[in-house]
Amino acid sequence: MDNKRKLLVFDVDGTLLTSSHTILPSTKRALAKVAENGHHIVLATARPPRSVVDIANRLGIESTISIALNGAIIVTGNKILWEMPMSREAAKTAIEEARRRNLHANLMAGWEWFVEASSKWAEQEAAIVNFEPRLVEDLLGDSMPDAHKVLLMGEAEEIAAYRQWIDAQDLPLYVSFSKPTYCEIVSQGVSKGRAVKQVAEQLQIPLQDLIAFGDGENDSEIVAMAGIGVAMGNAMPQVLEVADFVTKSNDDDGIYHGLREIGLVE
Repeated sequence: MDNKRKLLVFDVDGTLLTSSHTILPSTKRALAKVAENGHHIVLATARPPRSVVDIANRLGIESTISIALNGAIIVTGNKILWEMPMSREAAKTAIEEARRRNLHANLMAGWEWFVEASSKWAEQEAAIVNFEPRLVEDLLGDSMPDAHKVLLMGEAEEIAAYRQWIDAQDLPLYVSFSKPTYCEIVSQGVSKGRAVKQVAEQLQIPLQDLIAFGDGENDSEIVAMAGIGVAMGNAMPQVLEVADFVTKSNDDDGIYHGLREIGLVE
């Protein structure tokens, strides 16, 4: 590994965190060493900003830049550096169809997470992101802020059917699926890849000096465009296909082993 300053981008769930949403000691030590050596660490996740900032704090990298809501918001600490909300009309169309299909709809706007009703899905997500949603009467009410992301939850077959429907629509939206039971919707033009390019430009680091780790469908773009793209051992096929190499799984010290393979830690 050369001595150039690198930009290291890590997905969070399934990558930095274990399957039980914890941080392995080997991961924390490895990231501390990378930061100590002057490299930039960026977290890129579908999670809301409040959750990703909490994870950065737990990792001891409080000042890092984080990409939240699949690239719809870029933050550092409690400051929003860049954002791209959804068209209200497109969000309305997506949510109304989700209601017809009895999917659980969530609206993410800035630092907040809104739902119309509690459900097993909201409870599961709250346990993962470590904060509770705000209960509102109508996600589509005039007083609601513009959505940065709409998250729909349901059984895998219900989400698959919704995916078929939304793929057939001509809406200014980008749709991705971090797991079979989640449909994540952001504005057209928003993606983790676009956000990573913006951060790289801001830090004046060329993409050949980008190192990206990921596991999910929404990580394939950043893994493919990186100078070194690393798929976790538990990664989906779309990520495995575009990665330069595959490390161990997120439950088996995959971050440490991947960084050691690259030569950034011993």
